[in-house]
Amino acid sequence: MKKNQLNLLSIAIILVIISLSFLIYYQYSLNIKKEQEEYIFENFINSLQNLQNTINSIQGTYYIKVNIPNGVLLYTNGTELIIQYDNNNYTINFYKNITLYNNQNVSFLYPNNYIYLVSTNNTVFITTNLQNSINIFNQYLPSGTLVYITSENNQNSPNNNQNSQCLFTYNGQTSFFWGDVNGNDYLPPIGDQGECGDCWAFASSNGIASIYMIRNNEPNEELTLSPAYLAIECNNGYPNTPGYCSINEGCNEGDPYSAIFFASQYGIPPDQGWNYYDSTLYNCSQNFNQSYPGDVCNHNYNGPTFPLYYPEGVIYLSENGPLSDQQIIQDLLCYGPLVAAGFLAGSGGPYPSQIASNSGHAMLLVGYTTGDTAYSQLCGEVYGTQDCWIFENQWGNITGCIVFTTNGVPALGPDNLSLCGELYKNYQDCNNYLQSVFNTTEVECGGVYWIQDGYMYVPFDQSPYGLTFPYYIIAIQNVTLSQ
Repeated sequence: MKKNQLNLLSIAIILVIISLSFLIYYQYSLNIKKEQEEYIFENFINSLQNLQNTINSIQGTYYIKVNIPNGVLLYTNGTELIIQYDNNNYTINFYKNITLYNNQNVSFLYPNNYIYLVSTNNTVFITTNLQNSINIFNQYLPSGTLVYITSENNQNSPNNNQNSQCLFTYNGQTSFFWGDVNGNDYLPPIGDQGECGDCWAFASSNGIASIYMIRNNEPNEELTLSPAYLAIECNNGYPNTPGYCSINEGCNEGDPYSAIFFASQYGIPPDQGWNYYDSTLYNCSQNFNQSYPGDVCNHNYNGPTFPLYYPEGVIYLSENGPLSDQQIIQDLLCYGPLVAAGFLAGSGGPYPSQIASNSGHAMLLVGYTTGDTAYSQLCGEVYGTQDCWIFENQWGNITGCIVFTTNGVPALGPDNLSLCGELYKNYQDCNNYLQSVFNTTEVECGGVYWIQDGYMYVPFDQSPYGLTFPYYIIAIQNVTLSQ
């Protein structure tokens, strides 16, 4: 064989080897890619199956954002969502009518993006467009009531529970306090709203901060987020504020749900040491004649604007009526501190027929006690029961007795547990005390509560003259940080 023929043969052999190597590598890459796609798809199916349990078990309206992989076809058949992938069909039954928003009875291919589900009591709407999902909110939620949840899993909970929808499972714990979980504190520091009636913004910002510390396993950080940001920007009268913020009136009143949902869309910045809050709203006296931007002393927000914290999941737990003590305990363990709002004063008399309309207040429910603890001993001395809820309040780091009139006006009571207990247990003694404080016989006792180092203790059982547990309870599922 001639030399040039040998060279050609060698080149041909080399080319064949290179081609075979390329084909082997190409096939290997395809297999790896296929395995990755199957893994992504399995996670997608698992997310929907987890959401199936949530949607089917909880009444109300839910907003759900789910990452969807390439190559997925969605069909609907009555109450069933049919997912077609790689020539295989998977079925999720939500036991509600399924509607592909603006694409009814049409199957369509999704890119690697997100789908948005809005679940009402009777129907689950699905869309690929965030704006369409907002249109659904406006169409089906005229009252503004909305629950916003996500399906992401989180692996950094305090007890290494990988299910982001439940942190701890109730197994008979007689007491629990999110300020001391195995020696770790997951609560923001006690704030002071001063003369500004924006407890709704405080409870919301404190709830977001605590859930961030819990879900990201960053205890003892004393993270503080800005209630002023919520009170000013999610406020009726503030320019270009979303419609769901129109219920809020700055220092006069507001809705924690709308504030948290606002933060889920626009984020909420920190306010270390409450410096910006103290310089703006802390001393903003209530003035119902303010017009812009509501009753926030004509302040525009120009405080810290980064980093931003985004709640990813909001659930209105009590949307369908009051919860039992056991349900509240389980939710407190499962979701973390709960944003709670309600009425703390009654209309007068040992067994009032009404609650005081001006006594609405929002706080963060952070614990409970039913056993032999220092908290239970405190509650037993004041209320005659060891069963108490523990709320993080925002009236400063105070200790003492708070007495409400039937008009919902709070007054400082005695700073002694036993004396506070006497006012709680004896309606007439409470009346006499308030009449001496206000120097008039025109006031009546509407409720008595003890605050210890800024935390309010509220008995499980109804007060003799006041509704003791809020009717409005919200859970936040997760919070992320964006620099």
